[in-house]
Amino acid sequence: MMNKNCIQTRAEKNNKANKAAALFIALLAMAAVFCGCSKKSAPDAYGVYNDFDSVLSAAQKSGKKILLFFTKIEDGGLNEKIVNNVLQAGDYNELFGGEFETCRIDYSRERFSRKAEGFNEAQNDRDMKVAVVYGVDTTPAVVVLTKQGYVICNITYLPIENPQDLLKIVELDRKNIDDMEKLLAEIDAAKGLDRVAKIDELFEQTNANYRYQLRELSDQVIKLDKKNESGLVGKYLLARASTKAMECYLRREPDKAVDCYLEPLKSKFLSVEEKQRSYFAAAYITGKNDMSVENSKEIIKYLNAAIELDSQSQLAERCRFLLERQEKILANQIETEAKKAEEAQASSENSAE
Repeated sequence: MMNKNCIQTRAEKNNKANKAAALFIALLAMAAVFCGCSKKSAPDAYGVYNDFDSVLSAAQKSGKKILLFFTKIEDGGLNEKIVNNVLQAGDYNELFGGEFETCRIDYSRERFSRKAEGFNEAQNDRDMKVAVVYGVDTTPAVVVLTKQGYVICNITYLPIENPQDLLKIVELDRKNIDDMEKLLAEIDAAKGLDRVAKIDELFEQTNANYRYQLRELSDQVIKLDKKNESGLVGKYLLARASTKAMECYLRREPDKAVDCYLEPLKSKFLSVEEKQRSYFAAAYITGKNDMSVENSKEIIKYLNAAIELDSQSQLAERCRFLLERQEKILANQIETEAKKAEEAQASSENSAE
């Protein structure tokens, strides 16, 4: 029965990933600025940390992987079982401590209330960022990470009663875990363009929702391949743009996110397709900001620029569809503003009389 449940989990992962992607912008809007590094905390009596910075630091020192739990204890049910029957079980550390550092972050509403005892806004902000960057939109959940914080796999359905049940679920991903460690070792050993190729292999194997964690490796591609001999620099300039845009949202500076996608357009290494994607991303992000005549004009400008690069591409076809819709929106906005201006003028004249 355990294996059946876990297989069902894998079948549901794509659907959950899609939901996480759909909630991405909303989550970013909720996330507050990430205020530097937190004061490192020690694990509890069961070897479990409650702060991500602390467990990441511990993993770097020990070389162990990380089990990162997300709970909402006030919901009871599986959340309580994870805490009481698994993480606080006498044999948890014995079963997992040799291979993993463990962290649990709880998202119960009470702790985010300013009236809560021991309220810590900075820590709450950091914990919110962790949920955002790991795409967690339901609890309980556990993400299996490398010591660097890269995602190996995640489990969002946890029908477990004890640490042994959890171990069975984790073991279902043993090949993924071993393959990831092997690839990271190969990246560490490789140099120059060989390292670029290995980083790209990891990037492609990583779900798009989790590539933010690879930002330092992605930047290495740009630094290692200054002449674009691999043909991959444009791809990683866009990856960097995505990372920087996300950080703009995390700092509550959504207006600056558009510039992150316009910056790569200056590079000679971007292909026509990559330039189109940059303009499309700029249009999409602008559309997520406050709707105004000015923003509508910017969206139209970006969509037109994408179409002009290659009018026959599939993305150009999508841009034309969106362009037609945005032009109608702009016309309505201009008409609405004109009516407001007329009404304001009439009101002013009536007042003068």
